[in-house]
Amino acid sequence: MSLPTLQECQSALSNCLADSPPTDEAIQIWRQLIQRCLSHGTSFDDHLLSTSSSPDDADNNAEVLTSRAKEAGGVLSDSIEWYLRQWRDQQQQNDSDGSDLQKQLKDDAVICAVVESLWLVGCLLDSEEDNSTTQVKNGGLSADVTKSDGDKTSNVPYQCLVNIIKDLTSSRNWMTSSKNGDDAMETDENSQPLIPIVSLQTTLELSLLQSANLLPNPPPTTAKAKAIKARGGKGGAAAAVAADDTPVDFVHKKLKKINTDMYYRQHKFNLLAEESEGYAKLLSFFVVGINEGGTAGEDDTNGDSSYKEARKYVRELIGAFDLDPNRVLDLALDALEWELNEIMTSQQTKKSSSKSAANEEWGFEAINSAMSNVQSPKVVNTLLAIIRELDGNSRTGRAVAHLLGFKYRSYNNRAAKIAAVAAEKEKDAKDATDKAGSGNGKSASAPTRIYPRSLFISTAFLCAHGLVDPHNLLPHLNSTLNLIDTYKTHTTNTIKRLKKLGVVSLNSSKADKKDAKEDADDHESADRDAAFQNDPVIGIFRAFLAMGDWDRSAAFLAHATLPEFDSAVKDSDGDKMFSAMELAVLAACSLSDSVGADLCAWVGAMIKYVSNENGDSDKSTSTSRASILPPLNSPFPSETPLSEISAVLIAPLSSLSASGVVRLAQPLYVNLCRLYNKKLALTNSESEVDVKCIDDNTMSVLSTFMVPSLSLFPSDTLLPKELWSLLKKLPYTLRYNLYSAWRKPGLEKGTLRSMLPKDFKSGKIPKPLGNIESEIETGIAARYVLKRISKENIKDMGRQLSKTSHNNPLVVFTDILAKIESYDNLILMMVDTFQFATELSLDVMGYCLLLSLGGGDEGGHRRSGTKMGGLNTEQWLASLETFTGAFYKKFPDVELRGILIYLAARFKDGESSELGVLRSLIKTAGGYGFVDYDSTASLSELQLDGRCGSRLLKRETSSFGVVDNINRNASQHLRAVLQGGDLGVMMLLLLSQMRLKILYTKAGSGTEHVKVIGNAYDDCEAVLCLLLEFLSDSSDDQASGSSTKEKFAASMPSLADLHSKYGLDAAVAWMLCRPLIRKSMFFKDDSKLTGKSSQNVMPDFLKRFAASPEMTTSCEKLLPQGAWKDLTPSMFQAFYSLSIYDILCPEERYNIEIGRLKKEVERLTILQKGGHAALGQMSALAAAAAAAGASANEVRQATAFTMVHREELDRLKRNVDQLNKDFQRQQKRCEFVTSMLESQKEDLICSEESNGTFASAFMTFCIYPRCFLSPEDSLFCAQFIKVLHRMKLPGFSTIELIDSIVNAATGSLYCMTEDEAELKGSPGSKLSKAYAEANNIGDHSITDGITHDDFKALYTQWHSKIGVSSIGCLASSEYMHTRAALIVLSRIVLVYPTQPKVGDKILKSLSSLQSEDNPRPDIRATAQGYCSQLTKARDEGMWKEENIAVTRARQEKEKAKAEERKKNLALQHENMKKESEAITREIGDGDRYGRDRRDDRGRFDDRGRPWGPDPRSHQQRVPPMNASAPVFTPKVGAQRELGFADRREHERRGGGQERDVYVPPNRRDGPVTRRQEEGRGERRKRSRSPDRGGDDSEHQQAKRSRGEWAPPRRSARR
Repeated sequence: MSLPTLQECQSALSNCLADSPPTDEAIQIWRQLIQRCLSHGTSFDDHLLSTSSSPDDADNNAEVLTSRAKEAGGVLSDSIEWYLRQWRDQQQQNDSDGSDLQKQLKDDAVICAVVESLWLVGCLLDSEEDNSTTQVKNGGLSADVTKSDGDKTSNVPYQCLVNIIKDLTSSRNWMTSSKNGDDAMETDENSQPLIPIVSLQTTLELSLLQSANLLPNPPPTTAKAKAIKARGGKGGAAAAVAADDTPVDFVHKKLKKINTDMYYRQHKFNLLAEESEGYAKLLSFFVVGINEGGTAGEDDTNGDSSYKEARKYVRELIGAFDLDPNRVLDLALDALEWELNEIMTSQQTKKSSSKSAANEEWGFEAINSAMSNVQSPKVVNTLLAIIRELDGNSRTGRAVAHLLGFKYRSYNNRAAKIAAVAAEKEKDAKDATDKAGSGNGKSASAPTRIYPRSLFISTAFLCAHGLVDPHNLLPHLNSTLNLIDTYKTHTTNTIKRLKKLGVVSLNSSKADKKDAKEDADDHESADRDAAFQNDPVIGIFRAFLAMGDWDRSAAFLAHATLPEFDSAVKDSDGDKMFSAMELAVLAACSLSDSVGADLCAWVGAMIKYVSNENGDSDKSTSTSRASILPPLNSPFPSETPLSEISAVLIAPLSSLSASGVVRLAQPLYVNLCRLYNKKLALTNSESEVDVKCIDDNTMSVLSTFMVPSLSLFPSDTLLPKELWSLLKKLPYTLRYNLYSAWRKPGLEKGTLRSMLPKDFKSGKIPKPLGNIESEIETGIAARYVLKRISKENIKDMGRQLSKTSHNNPLVVFTDILAKIESYDNLILMMVDTFQFATELSLDVMGYCLLLSLGGGDEGGHRRSGTKMGGLNTEQWLASLETFTGAFYKKFPDVELRGILIYLAARFKDGESSELGVLRSLIKTAGGYGFVDYDSTASLSELQLDGRCGSRLLKRETSSFGVVDNINRNASQHLRAVLQGGDLGVMMLLLLSQMRLKILYTKAGSGTEHVKVIGNAYDDCEAVLCLLLEFLSDSSDDQASGSSTKEKFAASMPSLADLHSKYGLDAAVAWMLCRPLIRKSMFFKDDSKLTGKSSQNVMPDFLKRFAASPEMTTSCEKLLPQGAWKDLTPSMFQAFYSLSIYDILCPEERYNIEIGRLKKEVERLTILQKGGHAALGQMSALAAAAAAAGASANEVRQATAFTMVHREELDRLKRNVDQLNKDFQRQQKRCEFVTSMLESQKEDLICSEESNGTFASAFMTFCIYPRCFLSPEDSLFCAQFIKVLHRMKLPGFSTIELIDSIVNAATGSLYCMTEDEAELKGSPGSKLSKAYAEANNIGDHSITDGITHDDFKALYTQWHSKIGVSSIGCLASSEYMHTRAALIVLSRIVLVYPTQPKVGDKILKSLSSLQSEDNPRPDIRATAQGYCSQLTKARDEGMWKEENIAVTRARQEKEKAKAEERKKNLALQHENMKKESEAITREIGDGDRYGRDRRDDRGRFDDRGRPWGPDPRSHQQRVPPMNASAPVFTPKVGAQRELGFADRREHERRGGGQERDVYVPPNRRDGPVTRRQEEGRGERRKRSRSPDRGGDDSEHQQAKRSRGEWAPPRRSARR
């Protein structure tokens, strides 16, 4: 064979180094290369096949083979040296000790392959003649070879093999690192043979070892031995003494001695073979011999040799003494039990020095800690090896199982005998006591511990190491504890106890029975603990669990306690098996806290490396100690993924949570929260983890353990913070699912009510009983606080209420929301209370709020949001609407997406009952209450003018100068949530579509009232405008650093898509896009005003909405083709693109508001400066504070200039400056728009001769659709007509347009909602006024091509149409007809009617509506109000066409009526005066005791005090700060209350004998009339507190019981 190259050898060795240990394929390749090298150097294969050769050929072959042997030895030596360097580097990386390299090298597969190949070739080349000797010297062949010519050829390959072996055993510097190369310094330590000499000596034949000089040298002969040999020698004694033994002789002698000792020599004790001596030696070996290591070599690092020697020694003892193997196995088990007991005892002694340490329970921590830190594990491991061999290496351990079973039966029988003897003695002692009549009655008792603890540990230890199957022990275990039945009984008793929580019993006998029952429960619990302590199944389970094997220990417990587990195993039903295992562990943990503590400790041990911040750095303990636990179920490494951790821990954690034992392991709960938090943080670096990253097992752990277990701990802030740090990384959908699982199937006793009797008996509770008990206790504590909370103690009680919610927020907040639904005066109080709650509690509050609104009813019955008839909102929904806005204003960081998405889903279904929730959010949390309105009819002229201006003007005029405090963080957060995911625009589209659903596809079984539909339609329109204004507002862009318009444009579809794809009409589509269209129209103008004049290029997000041919094409698709014959695209776009802000500047309103704010600034400035000028304000503030019942210190503080005043002053100054800027900006905008319209005048109308078609088309497609959208749009329509009229647009006839408007208004009056009626009346009034002023109607002038007479005829026609339509509506039986007519007529009362004929008919129609017989009180009130307005307008001369004679006659008639009323009033006053004098005469002028006050002067009462009012009751009041300070005068009701206070003071001083007599506190007020008394009663009814159990209710009841509210007595002689 050819010699392999060095590269081939190194490649083969690299493959061997790649795997540890090397694969069989790599070793086989290396063997082939070795054989090729040996074949090349020795030609052993050719030598075996050759038969004869000549001497010349032999000489040539010797020379050739010698050279080839050197080559082969060099290649083989270099390859092995390279391999050893690489191998040493790997060992150094693994921190192996350098002194053990030679020992490890003996077992190396590569070296063994070389040694075996050398042995094989040596055997093939070994000489067959006995007298052949070869002298091989250093490095080559010797010349004096004494053998025949024939033998010479055959011995040359053998000598070449010897040379190769010498090359391999030569010392080389391979111990140094391969990085140093050949320049490394050679030392004795680093220079070692390539192949260990020991490996060659134990493998090669003696002849080959002799030839290679590898035999060990014999020890030198001592002088004493030489002398003995000399005396005993004969013949050649001198020569024998002179010559020492050769290495070959020494080896032959040693082999003969070993063989003789092994096969021929007998030991001394084998002669008798006594069994007792054998057991004694065996037991001594088990206890002492193994530990001393007499049979094990110290060089055996792995301990295999020690185990072999020990097993060999035990076999020798069994064979020598004929010992019974079963008894030997029994002794080995006893020795193992004793050794484990010693390990546990020593460990416990170190930890606890008390005397009770020996009697303490050995739980998981004690066992696991002791087994993991054993100082000398050799004894235990040796005993395990012996037991395994004695049992026949059986996997099931049948012999061991029977021996252990015998131990358990013997202990149980002994305990039974002792118990029987104790019972007999107790009986005899009792009989003796009864006979003697006295005695202490003490007797012996059964042992407290039946089985030793060490037996459980040894059993579990053998099971963990696979020496015995724990299930085979079950027939031998006599378990008296019926675990499942006991658990069911415990569950039933606990449920009965929970049902009685919170129930107050006033029966003493029941209380005594309750105490006796509690004592019985305590005894039962103690007996159960004793039974658990002595039960073998529980003991083995706990010890088995301490070994770290959860699955096998749980399966053992389930097999021992549940019969269905065996059937599940036979059927291979995994689900039933795991269910049985969970139920068994749950029962054990519920009945014994010790078992639960062990399970908690097991979980803590499994996560100790993962949860530790240092990772696996704590794994390395002291090198002198080792673990004897099996490697199964070792703790998780630090890099273990979360899914694997959850898969292993889901079963034990579920049992811990269901049993409630986790309450004993608070550190474990904290560690688990931090572990999951860390793992989730590594999963995703974003704020929220993706739902896909959370597997089912992790979700199950969170839903069954993490979240529900919080209820089991005491109420504290630490655990909720730890849990929230984990939950806040989850999406809100997952969090709400977790809260839902936490809540189901009910809160407090709701779970118990939902259960059936069979559930009680089965023990399968849908919610852990510990959670139910905690919820009930939390609910009781929360309701206790809620009964006593008020505005005065909100801080203290609020903290207590928040503290109760830390561990059970669902219970507390559900109860709070239930009370808020009934009593809306609790809203602000509860919101203030939540400032003490944790972040987790606030997040749960958001979920509870969504649940109360109806978002959590999964297919269940949903509460109706409206009252019967659907007209008004239910109390619960109205209260929740208000609370939602207030809550999210106070806490803007609470999750809001859940409620908004729920509202979007409701809007998609066409349900409008939850519109108030969105409105409350935008108004309160968003700070946009100034945009909203209850109804357009409630808007005053001031508010309408304010809506024509800037946003600040709207805010200042919306609430008449009262500006609400705005939380900008809440507003920005709400806008950000609506902008995220296109949610806001989505809700806009849904609201736009819902308007049509309300009208045509309203859900319901029957036909709903028109008023209900109209109100829903109006609310939907109002919320749509409010949401659009909020989303498009860019006033906070600089503060938030984001562009609102850009985000709004990114979400908003195009104008064509809104109409075609989403089905919106043209007016609504334009309304949604108008903010963006206006932004694109005035982009350059806005850039100049904002200081960005350099930004002349329009952004990309506005280009879609800018004026362009594409926009014109889109507009043409919005209307029918026939409409464009009369309308132009320029007019259509101009009308729908502009807003009221662009064409009307309310100059007067700006000036009024600026002046008002300046006055406020001046007032606060004077108060800030102080001095004489501020005395008036200070006195007014002092009087107001004194009227509120403030103290002197509070009055002084009220007159000071505080930080509140400073902030208000700064705000007013800013608003003044901002209003001035807004006013100038709007003026410029209006001028710009007017000039723009002037420039487009020719493109606005198709032709000058429109034949009246333009007015009707403009009215149909522009004015009418937009007029009904909002008050701003209604005002815009009227103002746009004014603008066109002032422009004198060619072909535009204002008369024709007004005529079209009148025709449309009179026709649509029968099909309007309330807001639409208001929107129709407001522009009509303004348009009529403006047209009359602009064209001087009344003067005989010509306007719009008609004469004054023509206009009068047309005006009369309009007047008649409106009258006929309105009178018909007023006389209609339909509610909405009458309501709409009254609203329209009230809005235009100053301009219509002007003809007395129509006015009288309207007044006549109103008479029936104002009567008491009208069943509709709102219609009656509205009709009365309009009648008063109409009468006033008539009297003020608004009926301009009325005849003068008729007017004078009516005035005279009304004057006579006024005189008649005046006379009646005077007569009534005279009668009241007479009645008062009669009462005075009857009662007299004295006091209520019948004595004259004038006679009491100088007199004293029975206590020696002067008669009259007590001077102490008139305390010194705070003097006014100036003489002009107003004097506080209470109202009539307040005077009466003050009178009651004086009376109570008098009664307290002893003057309360006549409580049934009422004396008015001030006689100048006159007698109390019946109406006044009824009014006071009504006020008392309205002022009642919703909490009937509060202090206020008790105080009022005390008042009524004292008779303080008795009415005045009337005279009997009246």
